[in-house]
Amino acid sequence: MIVVLRLTRVPLNAHHENTLRRSCLGNALWLHATSSKYAETEKQIPGLTNPPRIPSAMEPKAESPKRMLKPGFEKHTIKSLSTTEKEMELPLKSSLDNVTKIRGASKVSDNVRGYVFTRYFDYVRGYDKLLEKNFPSAMKVYRVFFEGVKEFFADIKRYLKITRIVNFKGIKSLNRQELELYMQMPRDMFKMAPTLIFSALPMVGYAVFPLAFMYPRVLLTSHFWNYRQKLEFQHMEFHNRLTYYLPVFRCLQEKLRYIEKHLKHKELSIILGQVGSGTHPTVEQLMDVKSIFTEPPYNLVSLNRKHIRMLVKMHKASRGIFKRHSLYEHAFLLHYMDQAICREGDLHNMNEKALRNACLIRGLNPSNLPKEEMISWLRDWIKVSATIKEDHLTMFLHLPIFLAYNHPNNWRVVYGGDQTFDTMPSSEDKRKH
Repeated sequence: MIVVLRLTRVPLNAHHENTLRRSCLGNALWLHATSSKYAETEKQIPGLTNPPRIPSAMEPKAESPKRMLKPGFEKHTIKSLSTTEKEMELPLKSSLDNVTKIRGASKVSDNVRGYVFTRYFDYVRGYDKLLEKNFPSAMKVYRVFFEGVKEFFADIKRYLKITRIVNFKGIKSLNRQELELYMQMPRDMFKMAPTLIFSALPMVGYAVFPLAFMYPRVLLTSHFWNYRQKLEFQHMEFHNRLTYYLPVFRCLQEKLRYIEKHLKHKELSIILGQVGSGTHPTVEQLMDVKSIFTEPPYNLVSLNRKHIRMLVKMHKASRGIFKRHSLYEHAFLLHYMDQAICREGDLHNMNEKALRNACLIRGLNPSNLPKEEMISWLRDWIKVSATIKEDHLTMFLHLPIFLAYNHPNNWRVVYGGDQTFDTMPSSEDKRKH
């Protein structure tokens, strides 16, 4: 290619330069071609002694020379630039002033808003005190209702937890307090069901709770009662239970003539005579005649409807269709409570409130009874309960007759006009009252 160019002396154009640059001969061929080009140019243009040097790719590029300005043009440019900067500074300052004003206004609004909300929350926080001052009776009802709802649903949660324990581990794994709640809570839920159902209905719910507070003993449970109501309603319920002691005792006497040939007929007749004359049999006497209650007419299956109905009302058991099953379940719950008391360290580890409640469940009025007397009575009950098996269930259901029928405290409730129980209020009762 170079030989041909030399022979023809054709000037090297851009196309040839690109061709040589991209050829496989590399930079050497390119340099040779450019050198020959500039040599020809030097011969054609006289006076050109120093041809321009072609910079290599590795050399840094030379700085471009500064453009020559006309005199006075540079000063004019500097003046125009200074005026432009001043014109730009004015809107910048104004924007900064606007930002500071906006921030100041936002701080003022935040302070005003915080002050308003603080005063509002303080007013709401003390609003209950204002209502209690102006409407004391309404606030008392509201507080009793609020605390009652909270306690009622807390007991429902505990009851559901206890039922899961019973399903997985058995009822014998429960302690005394859990057994008491397991016995009482189904009655309370059944009693509260109409009030809760009608309160959820539109337009009717506004009149349900005022009506319920007018008749709290019928429509509400003990969760919604204050201290005085608890004493009054417990006394009324226990009085109703005691009124069925005598009918149950008459039923026992009527069946005595059907067991004249039984070996323990005489012993049972002596026990019933003691109860009829105003005294109680001993624990040993009761344990001696327990075999009678495993056979007709004293076993649970052989009892007539009247006897079953009186037992259900005396124990305040469930009043459903299956009354015998309710008595069966109630008897075993009491029996498991007695076992739980023995497991938890006997009666001395129970406080006075727990002892009173235990006596009340088993059919004894605990009013004005000292702690030692309550422990003595419960110990006799537990001695009999420890020897009871499933076959002796009917005798266990009649223990309130054998051990508490002639107790002076029970007689005062039935015949002496004792109006209330003498019990100390708990902290929850004091807060409600």
